[in-house]
Amino acid sequence: MAEQSVVQWAYRAQKRLGVCAEVPNFQEVEGFDGSHQGARALEYSADGAWLAIALEKGVAVYQVQDTRTSLKHLLPIEKGIELSFSPAGTYLSTWERPAKNEAGDQTTWSKNLRVWSTATGQVIAEFERRQLDGCFFQFTADEAYCVRQAGSELQVFDPKQLANGPIGRLRTENIGSFQLGPGSKPSIAVFFPEKKGAPAFVKIFALTSLLSSSPTHSAQKSFFKADKITFKWNSIGSSLLLMTATDHDQTGKSYYGETNLYMLSARGDFDCRVSLDKEGPIHDFAWNPNAREFLVVYGYMPAKAVIFSYRVNVIADLGTQPRNLIAFNPQGRLFCLAGFGNLAGTVDIWDRENLKDGKAFTLDASNSTTLQWAPDGHYLLTGTLSPRLRVENGLKIWHCSGKLIHVQMIDETYQLAFRPSAKAPPPFAKQIPAAPAPSAAAAELLARKTTAARPTGAYRPPGARSSGTSSSDYLRRNEDLGAAPAPVASQAKFVPPNAKGRRGKVPGAAPSSQPSGKANAAPKPAMGAADVSAQSAEAQSAEKRLRNLSKKLKAIEQLKDRRNKGETLEQTQLQKIQTEAEIRAEMQSLG
Repeated sequence: MAEQSVVQWAYRAQKRLGVCAEVPNFQEVEGFDGSHQGARALEYSADGAWLAIALEKGVAVYQVQDTRTSLKHLLPIEKGIELSFSPAGTYLSTWERPAKNEAGDQTTWSKNLRVWSTATGQVIAEFERRQLDGCFFQFTADEAYCVRQAGSELQVFDPKQLANGPIGRLRTENIGSFQLGPGSKPSIAVFFPEKKGAPAFVKIFALTSLLSSSPTHSAQKSFFKADKITFKWNSIGSSLLLMTATDHDQTGKSYYGETNLYMLSARGDFDCRVSLDKEGPIHDFAWNPNAREFLVVYGYMPAKAVIFSYRVNVIADLGTQPRNLIAFNPQGRLFCLAGFGNLAGTVDIWDRENLKDGKAFTLDASNSTTLQWAPDGHYLLTGTLSPRLRVENGLKIWHCSGKLIHVQMIDETYQLAFRPSAKAPPPFAKQIPAAPAPSAAAAELLARKTTAARPTGAYRPPGARSSGTSSSDYLRRNEDLGAAPAPVASQAKFVPPNAKGRRGKVPGAAPSSQPSGKANAAPKPAMGAADVSAQSAEAQSAEKRLRNLSKKLKAIEQLKDRRNKGETLEQTQLQKIQTEAEIRAEMQSLG
């Protein structure tokens, strides 16, 4: 079990790897070789004691401490794709692309799923697994048993004797997927898709039941409209949330298909459909770590967020916002509601003990694609990853009070991960603690944003920026930018270009009727035919510009409507929406 008191995170990018630790500057730790390029996967063990990285010519296994690492093994696996540790880090599973055997036999494939001893680096067992989805063994929390799906049956193994074959089975047809629950007496939820007009259903079995010759289920729930399913057990394994989804919505109301949410107890004494009162898809759902309640975000944008009890009674309605992601901190005291993907990237932090006061903090994590809580529950990581977005890749680390603590830009970042902890998270204080001072990189970014946010006078459209600016506006803008005040030219009588250098009355100008007290003010010239023509042309140009701006504004409104209905927009379309304020301001100046 790893001792941990320091916040640590790791990253995987196209050209390098890194492990960083210690708030707030997060320096690179000792003993880690980050020069490798093209790594395919990075995985911490659940106790934070090990870090495995799939490299081009092997899988590097590091032993991890707070501020240093040491390389323990380089497993001989070329072009490994995925990695998975057992709950206590005793076993490491690796998967590589399947290949036909050297003899070219069409029916024989390589044993591409391997289970290793993390401590010794030795292979314990090898299996053939052609598909990546659901390829790894699922272990019980104490690592006494592990389960895998093989064709039309579930197989139970003793991890210490994997090579000896299964010690228990569930033989049945049409198994779609399964999920092993947590807890000291774990259960297994098994999904059976629709078949030949029969409804889909889920059955829950006690794990020990599969060790007998005739397994029996303890709970069952059937439903139509279920092409696929998502399981989420609560932290003690007593209750199961399951979201069913169809590939297509037969009513035509949704592009993403139809979703429904159900609750099922492991003992079979309670089951129901979770009633959601806003039409539209379920964007996310999550259990509170206390296992007694869960949160759902659902409905067409702006989506609705509701907290339910484990008996599916409404605890709190959090209103509607454009949000599609939920993340509880390890203590369950704080949770985030975020809007990622085609949404603006706003993250709201709520205090579970003060819901009546509304959200506690809001932070701007625009363009983020991932969000994680640190094991201590005090820090939050948001990151922008490739290939979802290929610009401004990297991460920001925030304090739970909404303050930015650290920022680091990393080109072509593919993966970010906090180091987990085997220890229970420390109790959260009654009052949200104060944030530490930001790192140098974060302080520099905050300073730039503060400077950029300073007012620079009223907005003027590009076509009017070369004229009509008063000297006071000019001085104020230059002073805001830190420049020395420029001398202001004294106002003088207007002289057209073709009359410069000559004295006397301007041809076509009206006689001055200005009082003697304002002799230095410039007279207003009378407009001749050319001036009237120019003014008319300018008015026509402004009218044409207004028509073009109105068309752009209408297109933006249509894009916003599509986004609010849950449709995924392109990056260029999202950027177009962000220009709405500027377009409205320009229309106001032309109007």
